[in-house]
Amino acid sequence: MEKQIFGVGLTAVLPFAVLGLAAAARKWGAGAETSRKLVHILLSNWILLALAVYHSAWTACVLPACFILLNYISYRKGLFSAIEREENNTPGTVWYAVSLFLLCLAGYSLGTPWIAACGMLAMGYGDGLGALVGKRWGRSRFPKPCEEKSLEGLLAVLVFSGLAVGAACAAYVQSPLFALRAALACAVPAAAVELFTSRGLDNLTLPLGVGWIVYLLARFPQLWPAFACLSLTLLILLAAYYLRAITASGLCWALLLGVALFLAGGWISYGALVLFFISGSLVSRIGKSRKAAAEQLHERQGARSTVQVLANGLPSLLFAGAHALTGREGCLLAVLACFAAAAADTCSSEIGMLSKRAPVSILTGKPGTRGLSGCVTPLGLCAGAGGALLISTLAVPGFGVGGMLASAAAGFTGSVLDSVLGAAFQAKYRAENGETECPRSGEGALELARGIRWVNNDVVNFVSVFLCGLLLVAAWRV
Repeated sequence: MEKQIFGVGLTAVLPFAVLGLAAAARKWGAGAETSRKLVHILLSNWILLALAVYHSAWTACVLPACFILLNYISYRKGLFSAIEREENNTPGTVWYAVSLFLLCLAGYSLGTPWIAACGMLAMGYGDGLGALVGKRWGRSRFPKPCEEKSLEGLLAVLVFSGLAVGAACAAYVQSPLFALRAALACAVPAAAVELFTSRGLDNLTLPLGVGWIVYLLARFPQLWPAFACLSLTLLILLAAYYLRAITASGLCWALLLGVALFLAGGWISYGALVLFFISGSLVSRIGKSRKAAAEQLHERQGARSTVQVLANGLPSLLFAGAHALTGREGCLLAVLACFAAAAADTCSSEIGMLSKRAPVSILTGKPGTRGLSGCVTPLGLCAGAGGALLISTLAVPGFGVGGMLASAAAGFTGSVLDSVLGAAFQAKYRAENGETECPRSGEGALELARGIRWVNNDVVNFVSVFLCGLLLVAAWRV
């Protein structure tokens, strides 16, 4: 009984002791942000003491509930100066206490109180040390709207949150395999949440997200492949976002597309998406300065947007869903064919713009404008065939060489169809130096020269890729 009373008293005293230590650090010369993060890190360890002392939800939640109120008063009135910013203050300390309350409530109620330790320690050490690393060594900045965050800080969040989750699971679950899986499943999502969540709300989203992932893994071990897919997709997309290859909104939709493709079509569909995205991003960087003038004719330039992600990826998802519902192997091979078509189109366009030979219209054979849809070169066509074949190699394990050749042929056909539709129907506008695909210039809207106004490159991409998949479904082992 005396030990229990002592433990309860210690849980009540510890937060104030940490605040006192931070205040002393301020007086000894530590910066305001350093003292805040010191509190952020040390207070996360409170949950370890609570797990040893409390054995029910209501007892574990009393102190966190009290600190929600105290932290709110401090946020409004500056009660605890060691944890409040003098400028641009946020209610992050309030969300910190709310997270602790919700994780204790959920963890104890579900019979897995240790998930509270996973969430709080991931936030405390991951977010806390990530901020300190970013402030001290952060030089590589992300694009807007995350320009205040650094690559160095994000990597620190990823590493330390993963280590915190792994250590907590190893201690409480005592399963090395589960601890490793939980660490890998949580590290990248934790870093992504910290990157994109602002105004101190990451003190809520990060710990709750980590706790939720760990609980699902413990309750449903069969979800591990899905979480592995989620982490791998996020890691690739975060790298692409840092390199300005995809927008923030495009990243979100690409993440949903990747996970959905994996759930519907398995690793073969997911692998095709990853290979297409990486190869397309690399190809677009080849000879970038030499392609600058031709790229000015395009309506969409720079990082991939949401519309571009869906135009190239949605047809594949439709065929993956059809495979999941019907079990037809032709639908699964069509997923590869769709990505082969998208890769062929990307390679054909990007490499074709570097051709020394002048492009010609695919419909008339007359000389055309470099970079304009519907104009092709031999180099571009060869590059398109190579891109289609690259994606189609994924068909060999499940469909053999015949499946690979069928996918490559359909993909290349889809790329040619893209050029035909681009030449025949895509909107072209009159500009001072000829035709362009951009509907507006600096002076306003441009006059439609030919084509259908609402048919842009995204529409052409979607239609050609989808028709390519239909062609393969109809032709595969008829």
